[in-house]
Amino acid sequence: MEDDDVSRELIASRLQRAGHDVRAVGSAPAARTQLHDALPDVLVSDMFMPGGSGLGLVADLRGSTDTAGLPVVFLSGRALPADVEAGLALGCSYLRKPFPVTALLDAVGEAAAAPSRVVAAAVRARLADLGDLDDASERRLFRRLLTSFAEQAPSSLGQLGAAARREDAAEVEALAHRLAGSAANLGATRLAGLLRAVEADAGEGRVPDPAALRPLRLELGVVRRAVGAVARELADG
Repeated sequence: MEDDDVSRELIASRLQRAGHDVRAVGSAPAARTQLHDALPDVLVSDMFMPGGSGLGLVADLRGSTDTAGLPVVFLSGRALPADVEAGLALGCSYLRKPFPVTALLDAVGEAAAAPSRVVAAAVRARLADLGDLDDASERRLFRRLLTSFAEQAPSSLGQLGAAARREDAAEVEALAHRLAGSAANLGATRLAGLLRAVEADAGEGRVPDPAALRPLRLELGVVRRAVGAVARELADG
């Protein structure tokens, strides 16, 4: 999110060249519309723009369960120390303009990886509760379970979305229940909580709008990166 056309195009082009899928907008209202349609892995935003500040937008995002954990990188060439502190208090990183391209790419990569590291730590703790991570056979079992979850969960979530489009509450409830149980057993508690909420609503006949499943897809992406990292660690161990 950047109101200056030249800066916006430069930033978008550098991120695209690095392999990122970019959706560039020039104002906070446009960003709100884009975020309603699809949640990104990382939001890169100028702090101050006509029509609404990045700080205000992110404060609103942090107040919603669906978007509270969205990684954010703030950019600004005129932020005061108090502004930077406010951004950091919202859990965002900050780059002062002008900045090297490498600094931007590093900040975006770090922001994207941060949620997965938190989940990975929870997954490791859960596996340690379940078995002996020093035992080779246990590590093989856990690696197989993690890999299976990472491979199969997107299909399960796709089936859940299809059931929601059909307004099949019973199928939504069953799919959400199974996927939530797997996520909880592996230590992915936030994903499990989101799925439990869908399960509870479907159990009462309230089928979610398919668009409302966006936070689930975002969180599943975080979890898959986390369990993939832990599975690789178990193989190396």
